[in-house]
Amino acid sequence: MAQVKKRSIARSIGLALCCSLVAWPVWAKTFVGVLYPLFGPIAAIGLVQLADELKAMPDVEVATYLHQSWRSLVDDINRQPKGTRILIVGYSLGANNAILVANNTGYVDSIIALQPSMLTTQASLTGSVGKIIEIYNPNPLMTFGGMGSQKLVAPNIEYIVNNDTHPGAQFNDQFRSVVRNEFARISALDSQTAQAKLPRPSPLARLSPPKDVKSTTLAFANPEPPKHEQPRNEQPRNEQPKNEQAVQSRHEQSRPALASVEQTKPQPNSAAIFGDALKPQPIFAEALSSSVHAQNLLVQRTLTISDMKDYVKRNYPTSQTADVTR
Repeated sequence: MAQVKKRSIARSIGLALCCSLVAWPVWAKTFVGVLYPLFGPIAAIGLVQLADELKAMPDVEVATYLHQSWRSLVDDINRQPKGTRILIVGYSLGANNAILVANNTGYVDSIIALQPSMLTTQASLTGSVGKIIEIYNPNPLMTFGGMGSQKLVAPNIEYIVNNDTHPGAQFNDQFRSVVRNEFARISALDSQTAQAKLPRPSPLARLSPPKDVKSTTLAFANPEPPKHEQPRNEQPRNEQPKNEQAVQSRHEQSRPALASVEQTKPQPNSAAIFGDALKPQPIFAEALSSSVHAQNLLVQRTLTISDMKDYVKRNYPTSQTADVTR
């Protein structure tokens, strides 16, 4: 029963996480406000079609307004949630009033002004706008006396000059492409900002802490400084004189006993001596100490043929060394 409860709890947590990820917005919504010219949508059939095209886009809200209702557009922009991208498209008098909208809102990402009119007073831009694109015809004769020839003055503005008449400017493919491209640009900015704000679980958070928390000191780490040990064959300098004195005293004590042993010992032949010399005997090592001239008896010395010949000559003068040298 306990395992079944654990499994059900784990499934519930996983389902909740999946639902939260699905419900989380991938990018913020884009709001598009369209300001009609004089006489409203009747005189802007092409702009109505463009607004319907934008409404079909995902995650976008499109609202249309008469040019004299620009304050309603201000209210709608101010009620948008934080992070919403704002695009304003104005035509003729609607393009003129787009500046008024920007002056009464916190921030507008982009404004597209199509042939602003010269037949009205133009307010200067005091609001914060990311980018302004103006499409106009500088020839007033082609725009009914200047209804589409007003050149706006503002920072971050880009001018596009054309030869369209005032009624025909809304059907220009260049104008439609500019609107689509600007909408795609601010939507991409919106997507990048939303993805950057998405909470990403840290890989360390998935790791469960160890049950037994031990010291972080490594097993092979030694907190104390290493102690230098002296080699086994070497002794401290202050102890060498004592060892040499002890060895000399032992040699002096063993010399009388060695002399008596040599007098009573029968003289073996050279072959037997050679056979015994190969074995490490303490008496033989002490007898060779005078011929080898060893300063420290603790250091081993290699036995050579000349050492054995010297030993035989000194202790067995009557024996022949011919057999040893063969």
